[in-house]
Amino acid sequence: MLNSKNQSQFGINVSTNVIAYGINLLIGLWLTPYLIIHLGVESYGLYPLAYSVTIYMSLITMALNGAVGRYLTIDLQKNSIDSANKTFNTALFGILIISLISIPFLIGFVFFVPKIFDIPSGQEIATQILFFFVMSSFFVTTIGSSFSISTWAKSRFDLRNAVIIPTNIIRVLVVVILFRLIVPSIWIVGLGIFISSLFGLFGDIYIWKRLTPELKISPRKFDLSRIRELTNMGGWMVISQIGTLLILYIDLVVANIMLGPKVAGEYGTLIQFSALLRGVAGTVAGVLTPIVLAKYAVNDLKSITSLSLLAVRLMGIAIGFLVGLICGFGKPFLELWLGADFGRLGLLLAIIVFHLPINLAVLPLIGIQITLNKVKIPGLVTLVMGVVNILLAIFFIKFLNMGAYGIAAAGAIVLTLIYSLFTSIYTAYIQNYSWKIYLKALFPGILVPTLVGSISWFITTQYAIRNWLEMISIGSITGIVCVIIIYLFILNLEDKKFLLTIIPRRFKR
Repeated sequence: MLNSKNQSQFGINVSTNVIAYGINLLIGLWLTPYLIIHLGVESYGLYPLAYSVTIYMSLITMALNGAVGRYLTIDLQKNSIDSANKTFNTALFGILIISLISIPFLIGFVFFVPKIFDIPSGQEIATQILFFFVMSSFFVTTIGSSFSISTWAKSRFDLRNAVIIPTNIIRVLVVVILFRLIVPSIWIVGLGIFISSLFGLFGDIYIWKRLTPELKISPRKFDLSRIRELTNMGGWMVISQIGTLLILYIDLVVANIMLGPKVAGEYGTLIQFSALLRGVAGTVAGVLTPIVLAKYAVNDLKSITSLSLLAVRLMGIAIGFLVGLICGFGKPFLELWLGADFGRLGLLLAIIVFHLPINLAVLPLIGIQITLNKVKIPGLVTLVMGVVNILLAIFFIKFLNMGAYGIAAAGAIVLTLIYSLFTSIYTAYIQNYSWKIYLKALFPGILVPTLVGSISWFITTQYAIRNWLEMISIGSITGIVCVIIIYLFILNLEDKKFLLTIIPRRFKR
């Protein structure tokens, strides 16, 4: 399934991803109440709103990078250096052209931000500056993504994380320092994002030079025939990205417009958990995709299937464990983290995250669709379901008066339909397997969060958690007990063997 070199690097990649997201989690846990205290929940809600808007800006570039990653990995695996340089330079200069064309439109959008969204009184200019800095950082990170694709193609996510970790720390340091020097304002958060993105760009370029010295920047390598090849695949990925964004990132826009900035601010604090879990699952799936592409390049299709099945099972178990703890300890955690008034949002948090184990578990299967260049039908289905998500959220809010719960419920329903059901069945279909093959692997993603969540919730009903020491100690004990149960009764022999093989050798000694 994986050779010894791949096993070791896979373990290192996963380990550094866990470290990177652990640090990012700690930053988010500390920064959110810090910003709410200094800015208020309504002004804080503008930050995740601005971020969600920039995600829509990245539609074309995300899809193009996905296609570039596929072709660049295959080129490097086959040692086709000239073809790899054409792929790299076509993508780099294509993204630069798209970015330059977009600048006037984005400046116009920043000008009209106060007319589009519900902005707290007196925060109009600060919000415009926030959007300007966040959108400017988008251009920087978009250019950087052309260089960071080398870490993806070479399956060196440990090096990518060596850039991500200090970038996130710099973002926070800028905010904290300026909050102490001048009057705190939401625009400072945008400035922190912009400055940190510049550091990330320089880091990406440095690692690109060291990791892939065979790739050179050369406008002469820009190939129109290659751009057509990339956009043929990338075009359908754009369609898919539009649908994905309508499912994952429309919630804050709907909340702001239909429910107001206060509800949007509260909702924005909760979806951080969903974003972090998606980030963990996405990077693990991203670690697997280059391996799948490498095996596809040598026609090792059997290993692709066995690796994907194992990844779906283990992803469901890992995310399910985290989700169970979040759901069970949600209410006391929110009360300690943000204040007693936020404990009422515990149920909303559970609705936002409980479906994620089975829906995130199938992300490795998307890598198979990209590898086999079967992205047209998923793109169309995702787009349709994205529209359904918006209509369903509006229906739940306007006609059933469900408020923010309606937005969360709509997302849960649509994500389950498109990921757990469609993605599993369609991937099996394009591989000529039984439609049930991947659905069976999702069962642990249902069992584990239910088990862990029930145990955690029962404990919180028996013991009143009054401080962080009690939260950490009770949560840790509960987590250890649940891990033992999962290891003994849920993991099968193949799961255990695989987990042992990916542990880096230095940790086995």
